Formats: sequence, structure tokens, C-alpha cells
Amino acid sequence: MVLAPALADEVQYSLSDWGGIGLLQMPNARMAPDGSMSGGLTALGDLHRHYTISAQPMPWLEVTARNSAYPGYYGLTEPGLDLKLRLRREDERGPALVIGGRDVTGSGLDLPGKGRFAGEYIALSRRWWDLDLTLGMGWGTLGEAGHLRNPLRFLGGRFRRDRDPSAWPTTRGPKAWFSGERVALFGGVEWHTPVDGLSLKLESSGDRFRAQRQDEPGFDPGSRYSLGLSWRPASWADLGAAYEQGRRLMLRLSVRFDPAVDADRPNRPPPGVGPRPSAGSALSADAIALVARSRGLPVRAAQIEGEVGTLWLDPAGSGRMPLAREVGDAARLLADLAPPQVERLRIVTGASGLDTASVTLLRRDLERAANYRGSAEEIWRTTQLAATADPPPGWRPRLDLSTRLVASFDLAELGTAVAQRTHTDVVLRAEPLRGLVLGGGLRVNAASDLQLLDTNAVPAAQPVRSDLPRYADRPLALDHAYAAWLANPAEGLTTRLSGGHLEEMYAGVGAEALFQPLAARWAFGLDLNQVWKRRPESVLAIDHGDARGTGHASFYWEAPGAGTTTALRLGRYLGGDWGGTVEVMRRFDGGIGLTAHATWTEGPDGAQSRFGGRMDWGMALVVPIAASGWLPVGGTVETTVRTLGRDAGQRLQQPLPLYDLRVPGGVGRLTGTWSHLLD
Repeated sequence: MVLAPALADEVQYSLSDWGGIGLLQMPNARMAPDGSMSGGLTALGDLHRHYTISAQPMPWLEVTARNSAYPGYYGLTEPGLDLKLRLRREDERGPALVIGGRDVTGSGLDLPGKGRFAGEYIALSRRWWDLDLTLGMGWGTLGEAGHLRNPLRFLGGRFRRDRDPSAWPTTRGPKAWFSGERVALFGGVEWHTPVDGLSLKLESSGDRFRAQRQDEPGFDPGSRYSLGLSWRPASWADLGAAYEQGRRLMLRLSVRFDPAVDADRPNRPPPGVGPRPSAGSALSADAIALVARSRGLPVRAAQIEGEVGTLWLDPAGSGRMPLAREVGDAARLLADLAPPQVERLRIVTGASGLDTASVTLLRRDLERAANYRGSAEEIWRTTQLAATADPPPGWRPRLDLSTRLVASFDLAELGTAVAQRTHTDVVLRAEPLRGLVLGGGLRVNAASDLQLLDTNAVPAAQPVRSDLPRYADRPLALDHAYAAWLANPAEGLTTRLSGGHLEEMYAGVGAEALFQPLAARWAFGLDLNQVWKRRPESVLAIDHGDARGTGHASFYWEAPGAGTTTALRLGRYLGGDWGGTVEVMRRFDGGIGLTAHATWTEGPDGAQSRFGGRMDWGMALVVPIAASGWLPVGGTVETTVRTLGRDAGQRLQQPLPLYDLRVPGGVGRLTGTWSHLLD
């Protein structure tokens, strides 16, 4: 008889010493919840300090930014970017399977001993009741125990040669993946105890601290076995303690954010739909718009014409409520308040005067659904979609004040374990005419330690962003002040012309065009900009001798429902370097956004800093916040981990990118959230 494992509905997981999901020193095949993010500090005796921020930008991808400090390494730290990809989910037929690596990029300066933590692995995890078993094979630092020959040795070359961490020049990055003469097995078990959130871990490691033994001839790596505890006293906290290698105490403190648990969702009930009012008691279009705005809907115009009632939502889908829920609430108000002859309810979604979709529902369908005789799926069968609607009879000017709190962390420096910058932007945006946008932002900078960035080691003659400390040291600064004109010259085509102080460091003019057919999951964009460097010592002055041309062709691909968009950009960056960027943009319930990007270019020229290399990458978690007693106006809180102060691979931070304007109110987002229409 075969003993089948008892699979839990939701597999529990905990963080490893290295910031990602795992055992202690070793990884496992588990993944964090989709869209979650965590950050923390791990201390292993007097040997290692790991500063980590980890994110789950896709259900199958874990990304960890890490910087490790340890004694005796020229007073420098060891940054790294760690990845884990899920190849198979666990089910009744077999275990979960992942492949991954530490320090996978190998970017940065090439110093003796650099890349000593680099290693690759494959791992299997299988759950038996409260026991989670893991078995894996490691290369590089994860394979130093050398139990077996490299199974890829038949490929010859680097797969047969010793992978010496002290060799210089070093072999790092993709050209070192899965190389080396020998590999090691690792494994362990995690017992999820009856105490909620508490687990016990036992592991056998494949790491024998070869680099440390080379640095210190008397260094004792200790045992391969480690024993530890992981405890989650709250949904946002993850604590760990262990006795590792039979000689070192490990302590770990981490904080976590899971959008499925921690998101602040609106709890206002939807509008009711009663009997149709008589012709004398029905409200006018302007009165219906006023009622809608009092319920928090972004109604800019309204119209009652014959049997059609129309509301224009602008900006649509940009708040904490799903787009279909906004459309459903607006349609319910029309159904409840419009004159009795109105049979078709039209909701037009858009942003900044740009229509993105026109949705027409039948009034009788909503009335049936309000009496529990219909559903969102049945309403969909008679719903009509169009690209645009007739222009509104009037357009209500808009003045919006918001805040943006941003905490940025850089874990990619050699001179410091963590560099940080924190600032608050007070943003004022006006739309006096349909299609005309005027924007301004005041930036309040908190204290930072950007002077510790590697790019400050030797100042560049023509910096792109390596002079960032000069801008961040100003307590108060004008972040942006611009004007933009937006238009829809043809169906599916959107254009933008903009000029002014576009961002903190650059001013100039730009143009962008975006083409996306109504129901297409793809879009193509082109942007061209001519900008000049702003002088940090002045509010408005620019350096006329520092002109830069930059632009990109962008291709966007939306997953069904437009909750995930992948963008590929190719073009010329601010430093004159050519290359490409891959960006993944996610949106979750409650308006939470998670983005990740990676840029690779030909590198900086001779007048720019070479300390940052040719790669730029980053991740950002954006959480909307509502106005409250301590924050008079709403906005967002953003936590970012990325490379700061680099000269290669730097894009202009355009304040009004067209795709970001269109997608929140687009057909893809509408269909993806349609199940929330009647929530």
C-alpha cells in the first residue's frame, strides 16, 4: 500500500536566513503568496549580516535583493540578486519543484573574492501532514560539500573545472551558472507545530564556507547540520532563531506584507435599486452626478438623452475599488434615479479626458439582479462595449491634491550594506479643460545616506544620476511642474505632448503615442524626449550645455484581466547608452501595485561613473491610503528597493505615461474584475 501525503489547502511557509522562503541556510521549493513583499535582517554569529528585501512579483517567481556584510573583506559588503522559479506545483501526484540561484547577475566591480555567495540549486518539497520535507542539489557555494560529480560535466569546459571563490578575475553571473567540478546534496524538514505560526526546522547544508576558510586558514566551518525555530506572531512579522553549524547563533527579524491579508478594501455597500421613479420625481443628470460624487465615484459629467443615461468616470479604476465595481455602482445609481424612459445605462471610463471604454448595460437586467433574479454573468451577455462615446455635454474641471510617501532602499552597494532615501511629495494636479493636464509637485526630503553610494567614489564629468545626493540633500525642492495635452486622434490611438520640469533631475519636452485596439491584450508605444539637466542649487534653472535625447519603443502584453502587464522597452537612455528594459506590473485588490524591472545596456560612457556597472533593476510596492486624521489628503505609500545613483540604463521619469493612464479604466481591467460588478 502506498502512503499518500496529506496535502494542506494552503501550504505554510517561512523565511530563510537569506530573506527568501526556505529552511535556514538552504532554500526549499515553497513560494510566498502572490504579490507579497518582505524585508529584514539576519545575524549569524560574528560571521554574516544579511540585509534583505524579497518580493513575489509573479506566482512562480521570487526575487530577493540582498547585501551581506562580513569581516575581513576590504571593509566592503557583498550585494547580490537572488532568484527562484517554480517549475511545478505540489499536488497529489508529486512534489513542488524549483530552480534558483544566489547572486545570479554577477554585476558590479570585479574584486578578489567577489561573488563568494554565488550558487545555483534545484529543490523538491513535499508535505506530509505537518511535516514539510525538502531535498535539493546545489552548485557553487551551495555545492561545496562536493558529494557528487557535476551531472552537467558531459558539457565539458567550465562544468568540469573547479569553481574557486577566491579566483581572480572572477567568473560570475550567467557564465558561471551550474558550473564547477562537484555538487552537493542538501535537505531538511520543517515541522509546523500545533502552536499557530510556530515551526521547527532541521537542515543539512551543502555550504562549507570555502571562501572564509581561504581568507582565514584557522576558520572552522562547523557541522553541516542546523536546528532552528521560525515564529509568526502576527501576519506582518516573521522571527527566527537557530543554532547553526553546531557553533553559531542565528537571529532573524523580518516584516512582511501580503495584499490578500493586509489590503485595505472599501466596505461601503453598493447603491440600492428601487422601483423606477416617476417622471416628476426623477433626478436630472447633474443631480445624479452630484449623488454619485457624494458616494466617492469619480463622475466628471452626466447626460440623460432619450432612453440612454450616461455617466463619465474619470479617473476610472485608479482607486481601491475594482473597476467593475465602480461601473456597477454608477449603473445602479442611474437605474435607481434616472427617469422611467431610460432603458440603457452607459458608463464611460477614462482618465485625464481620455475615454478608454464605453459600457452599456440594460436597466432591466440590473433591476432583476437587485431582486436576486440575475447575476453579473447574465448581465454580461447583453452588455455592449465600444471604444469611445460622444463627447460629454459639459466637462467638470478637476483639481486634485494628493501625497506620495516614498522610502527607497539600495542593497547593491559595496561601500555600505544599505543606502536609503525617504521623501514625501505633495502633488497638485489640475485639469481645467478636457485633455489639458497641469501638474506640480513639492518634494520634502528626509535625511538620507546617499553619499555612501559607490558612484560617489570618483565623481563623473557628465553624471546622469550619480549626482543624486546633490538633489536629495535639499530639504525642500520642486519635483516637477509641467503641462501636457492628451488626445485621441483615431480609434485605439492616444497621444501626449508635454513640456516643463518633468522630474526631479530633468526638464524638457516630450511626445508619446500609444496604440491599443479596444479588446486587445497588447499595446505598442513610442516616446521621444529632449531634456536638459536641472541645476540642483536652483528651483527652475537648467544646464543648457547638458542636453540629452532619449526615447523608447515599448511593447505591452496583458494577462487575461489586465491584472498583470509585461512590458519590453528598447531604446536610448539618458546617458546615451542603448539597451532594453523588461518590466512586470501587477495590480491586486485594494488598489495595491507591485512592479519589478531590469535594464541592461551597453554601459556608461567615459564621462560617466562606471562603479554602477551596466545593469539597473528595482522593485516597488505601492499601497494606496485614504485621507485620515493624520493625513488630510489621500495618496500612496511606496516601498522601493532598487539601484540608486546609477548612470547606465536610466529612463526619464515621465509624470504622465500613456499606458498607466489607459489601463486602469480599460476593457482588460473591466473584464478581469467583472465578477465584482454587483459586490
